[in-house]
Amino acid sequence: MKVRSIWALVVGASLVGLSWSAPVDAAPGLVLGQAKKAAKKAPPPPPDRPAAMKKKIALSPAGLKWGMSVEALAKVYDKVFDKEFVPLYQKVSPGPRMDALDAELETKKSVLRRNKILFGTLPTGIDQSELKGEYSYGNGESMTRTTLRTGTTRNFFFFADKLWLIYDEHKLREGGPYGASFEEALKILTKRFGEVAPQIVEPDYARGRNFTEARWTDGGLVVRAINREHGKVVGMAYADANIWNNLSSHRKNRVEDPHALDKDVAAATRKEEPKPPPEEKKKKK
Repeated sequence: MKVRSIWALVVGASLVGLSWSAPVDAAPGLVLGQAKKAAKKAPPPPPDRPAAMKKKIALSPAGLKWGMSVEALAKVYDKVFDKEFVPLYQKVSPGPRMDALDAELETKKSVLRRNKILFGTLPTGIDQSELKGEYSYGNGESMTRTTLRTGTTRNFFFFADKLWLIYDEHKLREGGPYGASFEEALKILTKRFGEVAPQIVEPDYARGRNFTEARWTDGGLVVRAINREHGKVVGMAYADANIWNNLSSHRKNRVEDPHALDKDVAAATRKEEPKPPPEEKKKKK
């Protein structure tokens, strides 16, 4: 389908808006004074929940909201891609080159719809990626993804085809929007979120958390900066707080790890402990 009517649209952005004892014989007054002084210097304990930021964060582009289906999401990005192609259409005249642009735009619009992955009972290729742990099997979850014009890969996660999590993968680099390291990214984000230090959560592989995370919340949204620095990437995840705070109730089913070794096979292939030499047997007797 031709899209020459989009020439009059204005180019728009497509990123999420964005929009840490005194001596026993000392005088009581001295001890008290030292305690007060020490208390002033002691840093506050880390929060046991995402740090509360001082401002609200809005999702963007316009029209993006929690609970929308893959198809509704795709329609939002149809408009985004139309705007992105305006400058390209302005450089060509009707003919083969414009026909090629038409085809390229239609292909880009189909990506979100075509990339949908269901997390049913069968394993998927996503299990071998850094996104493992962001979803579960057997609970009606799914995902899709696209690449933004900035080069950022954006992943969308759903429960029963209702959007609840957006996960952006940003390259770390000198002069980039998140700096060249995870430490730089945290400084940038802390400033952006009103000079609020994040909650730092260490990896817990048993719970599917494979990286160190820094967390903030504005009450309705939970933001996580995920340290994937070994791959020169910082993950920025934005979750619906209503789902995040009750995640266990949405993941009641536990599907056996499809990559785990079968119990019978494990028993058959288990190595026997080496038998002690004859001399050691005599000593034990």
